[in-house]
Amino acid sequence: MDMTANLMRPGDGGAMATDPVIGEVNHPVARRVRDVLHRSTARRRTFVIDDEENIIQALRSGVRLDSVYGTADQQSRQASLAAAGLPDVPFHVLADGVVSALFGTEKRSRMFALARTPPSAGLADMIARPGDIVVLDGVRLMGNIGAVIRSACAFDAAGVVLLDGGITTIVDRRLVRASRGMVFALPVVPADARELQGCLDRAGIPLASLSARAPAPLSEAALVDRRLALLIGSEKHGASAHMEECAALHFRVPVNPAVESLNVSVAAAIALYERRARMSAPPTRKTTAATG
Repeated sequence: MDMTANLMRPGDGGAMATDPVIGEVNHPVARRVRDVLHRSTARRRTFVIDDEENIIQALRSGVRLDSVYGTADQQSRQASLAAAGLPDVPFHVLADGVVSALFGTEKRSRMFALARTPPSAGLADMIARPGDIVVLDGVRLMGNIGAVIRSACAFDAAGVVLLDGGITTIVDRRLVRASRGMVFALPVVPADARELQGCLDRAGIPLASLSARAPAPLSEAALVDRRLALLIGSEKHGASAHMEECAALHFRVPVNPAVESLNVSVAAAIALYERRARMSAPPTRKTTAATG
């Protein structure tokens, strides 16, 4: 069997020429993908980005691609990647059986890329950006975290802090996929509570908790004319008692009494929307809330 790597490259008349499909999992190109997939996440200098949409978003956020891979039916998608600014990197075509063997029981992608792990952002990077900060405390469902990151991007938040989220790096394949690649578009920082509180205190940014039991409606949070760190816990347990005690402000999203709670990603999106809408309104509509 021909084991030559499939490298898409400019052919005559601007068409893309291809070499034979990689049909063996022991081919050097396939082995490299396998090594990246099985390497400890914390030690990865290279990581996997699944799916065309996520690859394009990562490119827009400045992530450096190493190589792109796809099954034979994905070759036509090369043009859309090129239009998005795909750099001069190889595009390897893999047989379906090779892709299945590489990913095993994990999600199998018909197109994916290997990319260089970007420098990690810190809390100081987040503080330096305008906008509110989202603090997720004890939120561990990757789908929820990814949806919150996307809302944070949509409503111009400064970044997202992950407390007790079970995530040590933003290049976790599940997080990249759940955020649709948006995890690279703003600072997303795993941190501990003490580190975060010290950083917020130095920057003069009050912590504002969102809880179903809070006395004040969210509309009052929308009137605060300064940056906030919006604390949101898991839907089942809420934020930790320690973080609730650290919060200077407490708000709730008013809902029908028949609804016990809102999904964390929904609550975050509502709060960020309210905050951005009011903060961009004429100054006469704003008031300053006490944080003592």
